[in-house]
Amino acid sequence: MRRRLEILAALTMFLCGGYAHASGGALEVAMPVQMEIFGIPFNFNHDTIMMCAVVAVLIYLVCWLWMRGLSKGNPGRGQVVLEMVVGAFDDLVKQSLGPNRGRKYLPYIGTLFLFIWTCNMIGMIPIHHQLIGTESFEDYNHNGAYDPGEPFTDANGNGRQDPGFKMAGFEEPTKDINVPLGMALLFVLLIGHGSHIRYHGLKAYLLDYFSPGGIIGCAMFFLNVVGKFAEVVSISFRLFGNIFGGAVIIAVVSGLLHYIIMPIGLYGFFGVFVGTVQAFVFTMLALTYISMGAAEEGA
Repeated sequence: MRRRLEILAALTMFLCGGYAHASGGALEVAMPVQMEIFGIPFNFNHDTIMMCAVVAVLIYLVCWLWMRGLSKGNPGRGQVVLEMVVGAFDDLVKQSLGPNRGRKYLPYIGTLFLFIWTCNMIGMIPIHHQLIGTESFEDYNHNGAYDPGEPFTDANGNGRQDPGFKMAGFEEPTKDINVPLGMALLFVLLIGHGSHIRYHGLKAYLLDYFSPGGIIGCAMFFLNVVGKFAEVVSISFRLFGNIFGGAVIIAVVSGLLHYIIMPIGLYGFFGVFVGTVQAFVFTMLALTYISMGAAEEGA
């Protein structure tokens, strides 16, 4: 199980890295990480990759610290809360997938909720973009960038002006469409459709696209394909739209007030309430799509 989770986390980081052409600039920072895969250029969002890594490490550390204090005989308040949350998700996966298969998918569903919820909450931490190791220079033409010929401080003596390394600010990775899309591809397409093939076979999986069969099934093939594609699109844009829209509203209201009055109510609603609801909705929709092909008979 640990190896599966490690592979799942690595694939999630790759998918959530963010193909720049699809992101639409949700996080307004240059994307310097460029790759070519089979001749196709890919530009990865620097901020999205860093924040996904921060979220993953943060979840791991919190869970590790929380697990250290577990006790069977004398559980503390934190353990009671943890058992309630795990028990709730355990009941959900068993109701959707059955008592036997449900427990197998519990780590994936629980991790999905924790990851999305932390992504939605991390934007409330007031840490902004920073440049580390930047060498100062005289901006003669006031364009905000270093131009050849402008004097600079050569701190390391390498003969060139070093722009430094950009540390991402704490912004919600789910504001970038690539993160919800990557999670949807992973859980709906890979795990959901893969589970269908695993438990019912490739033939039954392909025949499902010709439902209800016969001439009508052949005519419905394209609609069924569009329906499967729509599952990934709808679940992705639902999360992205709510998180990005909430961030825009908070930014607009804060700008109008010139930060004289912090919009605490907006942070509480769009940050905590909407972020939690959308994380739960995304997780339940992913569980529903998985159960369509992996549920036990009678579940």
